[in-house]
Amino acid sequence: MEPKIIRAEDLKENDHGHTKTTTVLEIEGLKFSIAKVRKIGNDIKLGYDSESDVAYYVLEGEGECIINGKKYHLKKGDCVFYPRRTKYKHLKGLTLLAIACPPFDRNKRIYVEKNV
Repeated sequence: MEPKIIRAEDLKENDHGHTKTTTVLEIEGLKFSIAKVRKIGNDIKLGYDSESDVAYYVLEGEGECIINGKKYHLKKGDCVFYPRRTKYKHLKGLTLLAIACPPFDRNKRIYVEKNV
């Protein structure tokens, strides 16, 4: 594996409705992935990652997250860690850096509620 520079202008934001994601680092064979996540709405479903442990660092903003049914307030500089199978969701107002191990796979996120 060779060193790699990822330029901001080469990154593409993906639109998932009320969540926008930008994969920052995902290399085949690497045991983790890094993505920027922007929460722009509250129409977000509670769910859990069936395979990935995920740490989120708050880059900008402040807002609420729900972890196993309890609401918490997050602000810039906070970090939260979710072991796989932890039920959680982040609400509007947060821009997060997500580090997932193994790499996050949107198809392996299990939703336990309908959009609210």
